[in-house]
Amino acid sequence: MKTARRRISVAAATAVLAGGLLAACDGGNLFVDPGHGGGSGNGGTDGTPPTATIQYPKPDSAVLAVGDQAFVKVRATDAVALRSVTIEAFSLRGSAALGTLTKVDRFTPKTVRLDSAGYAVKDTVITRFLDATTDTLVDQKVYVVTTATDTAGNVDADTSFLAIGGPQVQVTAPAGGATVRAGVPLRVALSATDQISKITAVRVFTSGAYVKDTTVQLQVAVAHVDTAITILLPDTVKGTALHISATATAGTRAQGTARPVDVVVQPAAADVTPPRVSFTVSAPARAEVNDTLTVTVTGTDETRVDSVGATVLAIRRTAARTDTVGRFTRRVSGATGTLRFTVAEFNGPVVPLGLDSLTLGFEVTAFAKDGAGNCATATTPGSLQGGPCRTAGGVILSDGPGALQQVVVARGLTLPFPNAGDRIADVIADSTRLFLSNLTRNRVEVVQIGSQTYGTPVLVGSEPWGLALGRNSDSLYVANSGGTNISVIPLRNPVLQEAASARIFPANELLFDISYTIDTKTGTVPPSSVLRFDYSDRPQFIAQASNGFLVYSTKPTGAAKDGTVRIYDRNKPFRSEIFTGYVDRHTANKALAVNADSAFLVPGDPNRLLVCPRRRFGDTSDPACILGDVSSVSDSLFKLRQLPANAAGGRWDTRVDIGADVAEVGFSDTTFVAVSTDRNYVAVGEGARVNGRIPLFQASADSLVLRGDVRDLINNTNERVIGLGLNGDGSLGIARGNQAYFFNNTLRLQGVTASGSPAGGVAMHPDNFGYPGGSFRLSFVSGIDETGAPYVDVIDTFNFFRTKRMYIRDAVVGAITVARRQAGDPANVALRIYALTPRGVVGLTVLTTDLTP
Repeated sequence: MKTARRRISVAAATAVLAGGLLAACDGGNLFVDPGHGGGSGNGGTDGTPPTATIQYPKPDSAVLAVGDQAFVKVRATDAVALRSVTIEAFSLRGSAALGTLTKVDRFTPKTVRLDSAGYAVKDTVITRFLDATTDTLVDQKVYVVTTATDTAGNVDADTSFLAIGGPQVQVTAPAGGATVRAGVPLRVALSATDQISKITAVRVFTSGAYVKDTTVQLQVAVAHVDTAITILLPDTVKGTALHISATATAGTRAQGTARPVDVVVQPAAADVTPPRVSFTVSAPARAEVNDTLTVTVTGTDETRVDSVGATVLAIRRTAARTDTVGRFTRRVSGATGTLRFTVAEFNGPVVPLGLDSLTLGFEVTAFAKDGAGNCATATTPGSLQGGPCRTAGGVILSDGPGALQQVVVARGLTLPFPNAGDRIADVIADSTRLFLSNLTRNRVEVVQIGSQTYGTPVLVGSEPWGLALGRNSDSLYVANSGGTNISVIPLRNPVLQEAASARIFPANELLFDISYTIDTKTGTVPPSSVLRFDYSDRPQFIAQASNGFLVYSTKPTGAAKDGTVRIYDRNKPFRSEIFTGYVDRHTANKALAVNADSAFLVPGDPNRLLVCPRRRFGDTSDPACILGDVSSVSDSLFKLRQLPANAAGGRWDTRVDIGADVAEVGFSDTTFVAVSTDRNYVAVGEGARVNGRIPLFQASADSLVLRGDVRDLINNTNERVIGLGLNGDGSLGIARGNQAYFFNNTLRLQGVTASGSPAGGVAMHPDNFGYPGGSFRLSFVSGIDETGAPYVDVIDTFNFFRTKRMYIRDAVVGAITVARRQAGDPANVALRIYALTPRGVVGLTVLTTDLTP
């Protein structure tokens, strides 16, 4: 149809639109009757109009943001000569029927004069950017009209359309006219903005030499995005002209169109240039066999990087020789990647669980390969290099040595905490299982000895702290420090769970500090003051003695600054006792009322003391209070305690201890509790004070008896206690301070051993009995040496010297427990040690050779 008609100018087109005579031909050209037109510029001899064709935008193919420029590409031809080309873009508003139809310019028109070139222009392509007018309305249809006029005055017009109101989008790279090469990735960079509706997707599509359409959906809509889409141009691309278009989609589904970019494609060339490669290494200074070295590699190339990788050689050096004990190469596709190498892979593993630690050198070589197979290596971390590649023994190496990472491979395997942020307060073992108090999650974790997997946890009370096996190893007691109760877990049930009906709820107990003066004339002991002391009774560490008593320390609080040692007698439900058996009773003018419901001076009679005993187990009413001076009340309570037990087995236990001072009762946090294997001895260690006291008690039928002089031990140590243990029969104990201190069952210091800086707990060999005799006179002490390396020492408990030092990865910061060898263990396995560290519970397999000097 184009050759059979003439087309019109913009003014004529507007008139046609007003008359409702718009017709479409060849995609939407505006035209009128062929009789209209014709020019007189050359005397009417030229009656053939020119041809005007809009090449961009195509109808309905462009959506521009408000205020964006409009890109227009026009071709104009004429048989004789062209005079000018005019480009306009406008919208029509109003109603033709009502006479309100109005042409509104959305972009500033541009006219290009061609008759001043000095020669006849017959065929030309014109590209122009039209500036937007100040009109800010969204418009779904904007007419783009170009008019060509020849030198005879003949005209022709072409029409296309665009829309206004989508996101703003721009191709920022490559630049128009740039040259790209086939076989090389083409990176198309985009910038898109929509402050109101937000960008949800961007799209790049190419045509011409290579057709490709790629859309990227954004996970989160954003007001502005700068991104890039890479298009791999095949080696077989045909043609040299590549047309790049891009769009952005907003949350309203409106699309914005970028002005197109045309680039020139050059044929593929042979790639003989190797890539460049850089890398970083993350290697722990101290590692266990399950730890990893991490190598991150990045390659660059003028074409593309197909893969990157790393080779690690494990080197063991001795005075006599250097051995490569393992080598591995790993690679991943793409230009960057992270490779992980487990220490155990090298000679699988290089440090069996029972052997000493050793230092290994790990040599790291990174490499990259491009699409043509060119290879490059790097051996200096953080430096972009392109060294040669060589293959040796199935791995890729450089000509020189790789980057050396020195790693101390330590003994043991650490079982990480069940969850990040968990706090484990105590650890203990029975014959087959390991129990850990998870203070963070109010539960006890269970692990089979030798396993690296947690079993089903047991829910208990609030903030479980100390753990204790019952005297018959059939129950586990859990001190719930977030409350004032103790959980009981039967251990012989197929499914472990707390016995709800057996939870222990000790009653609150008080102490009464009595000051008095002695009347030298009458010999009486009148009280001068009575002070009530209420301590925190939140249980912390715990043990069970052979007589069934539960002995536990209590956790100080902000209001109750001191903790205490408590006894709970299972034969006296709901009654516990603040134990004061270690308090010196030689303080003048002081006394202490224990196990009393109340004690005070009699109102109006300050010379007499009234003490009300607490009810005996089994009684149904409160006993009568006792009145008198301090001495007579103490005597009366003593006589009560000598009376036979009631029918339920309850005895009087209230007393006034003459010479006892309440100032000696409290323990500062943390207070440890240790028990001998036979349960006949219980020791308490004061953890936050110098000198730290270590009372030792022996279980009798219905009481605990203090053994030895507490003051003698602390005078000989001058230490705070951070770890405490007793041997099998209580004949020897160990306290960890700056040194390891050993004491017998009369609290006499037996020996000390220097063992580096203190770190955490201590433990005795489970068969260490009968000091100074016995066959397994060994203990285990944690510490940190002068280089900062953590360890567990094996200490001879007769000669008090170290027989073995077992280096570990992390310092022990809590309890240590010893588990016997399991059925099926190799013959050379003697036992296992488990200890709390900042990263979990480390398990050490101890061999018989470790226990031999």
